[in-house]
Amino acid sequence: MANPCSLVLIEWEDSARPIPEWRHLSDFGHSGAIKCASVGWLLHDGEDKKVLAPNMGDVEDERNIQACGVIQIPTRCVTRIRRLEETD
Repeated sequence: MANPCSLVLIEWEDSARPIPEWRHLSDFGHSGAIKCASVGWLLHDGEDKKVLAPNMGDVEDERNIQACGVIQIPTRCVTRIRRLEETD
């Protein structure tokens, strides 16, 4: 595979999704952050964000590789990055 990006597992924290219905303030609990894990090729490893692509296409041609399902994770939310080894 001609992909120059590293394959990684990123563990990160996210906020819970918004609660759409009306609720009394006294009914709200204090839930913490949601723990997430994402696997893919690290397209960008910046100080502000990590950009991860779980799907790659046309991988035999380095000049024509395509990505789909790309996620941008704020670096401040990342708790761990683990590089994964690709095997032939």
